[in-house]
Amino acid sequence: MSHQSNMASGHGAEEVYDQKQKVNAAVAEADVGPPSSSSPPAAVPDIDISCFVFPEKASEKDREKVICQVLAACTDFGFMNVVGHGVPQPIIGGLLAALSEFFKSPVEQKDTCMSSSQQLTNRGYIHYKVESVNAFFDRHGPRDLRESFSFGPADHQNGRPYGTNTYPDFIPNFRPCIDAYYAEMERLEKVMLEIFTLALARASRQPLGPGYLQQQIQPNRGLMKAGWYPACEEPSAEDVHLGAHSDWGPFTILLTTAPGLEVCVKSEEGVAQWRSVPVIPGAFTINVADQLACWSNDRFVSCVHRVAHIASNEPRISVPYFSTQILPLDFVETADKKVVCICAPGERPKYEPLSVRGYLKRNWEMYSPKGGG
Repeated sequence: MSHQSNMASGHGAEEVYDQKQKVNAAVAEADVGPPSSSSPPAAVPDIDISCFVFPEKASEKDREKVICQVLAACTDFGFMNVVGHGVPQPIIGGLLAALSEFFKSPVEQKDTCMSSSQQLTNRGYIHYKVESVNAFFDRHGPRDLRESFSFGPADHQNGRPYGTNTYPDFIPNFRPCIDAYYAEMERLEKVMLEIFTLALARASRQPLGPGYLQQQIQPNRGLMKAGWYPACEEPSAEDVHLGAHSDWGPFTILLTTAPGLEVCVKSEEGVAQWRSVPVIPGAFTINVADQLACWSNDRFVSCVHRVAHIASNEPRISVPYFSTQILPLDFVETADKKVVCICAPGERPKYEPLSVRGYLKRNWEMYSPKGGG
């Protein structure tokens, strides 16, 4: 029997993945627990992936160590801080400098970068408190306390509903900084997909071939969304900058300049609580998202997370790169290819076969009327 038929065995047990139910249940439990300020930071592992970035310098023992570390992180609560990624510091510094200059500019200038159809394309600038994660999850609470600026690949194809990137002409070096960083994210995305494939093969005892996960998201491209969280010296105890959620795609690569990210995890006593994610200089925080969790048959954990309202006299820049476009991919023929849960021999799949198009379109149709992002 092929590994594909093993993965699809046990039909009849599948259900539709319900993101809202999962997230809101976690929030209801964590919000009655201790505040994050009274809890220790989350135990996010630091993982050096240089043996996959520079394979000519690595041994099989080095690769094996990373696979085991990533597998352990994915099956714990799905977060890891990754170093040895090969993204040059000048490219990271250039991106942050360009974004800082943009967000500090007068609103009249920033408005020149607004997309006329931003809710359909996820491109361009969006004002403070326009988007609302809380509204998407049918929760009471403030709109997102941030401004944002979204980008996709520079070489998008005209006529497809990606939309074009917008770049401020009042910052001459802005586009080169954005495009250089985006290219590095696409490179790192491929490296992580290889590592996740090997970790998932180990967990499921299935012989997944090279490039297995890469094939599931192509020809789709990633979304980069820069967020600007203003300084706040006396935040409200009830508010958060960005409401609790999980990410839609396979995984997310996050660059951030300051603390604020919190994850919903269980304590040793089994109590759900919010814990802060440490910011490691030079590292990217990478987390498993919903699609990869589904494909793994819930071996990998897509952890609920939020951005806390932390007292600071400096703004916070956050730049997540989502490894799948948040779009209803009606124009991508291969997006209809359904991916079944990757099960161990004899295991039953928890979820119905899932296509990239079907999953994202279902979420998008629920989400877009709420004005979120």
